[in-house]
Amino acid sequence: MNSQCTPSPAPIDGAEIPRGAVDLPGTDDLRDGILLDLVTGSQNLEESLDTLARMAGATLSQAAGATADCAVVVSAGKHTTVAGTAGHPHALASRELELGEGPLTDALATGLPVAANHLATDFRWPQYRRLVRPAGYRSVLAVPLQLDDGAQSALAFFAARTAAFPQAVVAAALVFADLASRSLRLVLELREARTSAADLRSALESRTSIDIACGVVMAQNRCSYREAFGIISKASSHRNIKLRKVAEDILDNLPEGAPRTHFDH
Repeated sequence: MNSQCTPSPAPIDGAEIPRGAVDLPGTDDLRDGILLDLVTGSQNLEESLDTLARMAGATLSQAAGATADCAVVVSAGKHTTVAGTAGHPHALASRELELGEGPLTDALATGLPVAANHLATDFRWPQYRRLVRPAGYRSVLAVPLQLDDGAQSALAFFAARTAAFPQAVVAAALVFADLASRSLRLVLELREARTSAADLRSALESRTSIDIACGVVMAQNRCSYREAFGIISKASSHRNIKLRKVAEDILDNLPEGAPRTHFDH
């Protein structure tokens, strides 16, 4: 796995964010907890990201001393996954990506944190401000996560209070984002490995069924493997179904039923 350097934070409100000035308590335990929670009990990436959004929101709420809702976006290739805490965050993040403007969009594009502590008078994103205003949020913070292989990700925090994300809170968000990035990279690698293993198993199962069915056709028609495969292929074409389904139908129609294979154990 290739390591990536976290970019230096951009100035916010005219001052440099004091990276390292805020240290979340028990960062090693928190990192391990993030990884464990993202994997355990999550059936898909969306559920893992829902968990990450809840953890991020709870962590920054504690740092800010006020409720911070959260959304998380992961974009890899043509696929973009959005998750968020209860309420508006999920919808706001999705709509922002459609609009192509806002703090989350800027954080994804630049790899730097973006804060808007006075959203009502912040004129950077006119369409985005009209989108967020009905939700009652007055402060927004977007923090990028560092992933591998060209994937992009970011967290977006929303607060009803003005100036909810001063420099110290942004620094805390950066600490959390660093821990979350490392955990999320491992989660994505694990899910990719699981998908590859499942695809390989499916391919082997399919090939095994076809090979056994060819053996049955060879015995019934006293023909070669190539001829048997041609018979199954022709049936697949005529019936407009997959080769594997034709093979499974042949095996299911055997007097003793379909034979057991290694994959049935």
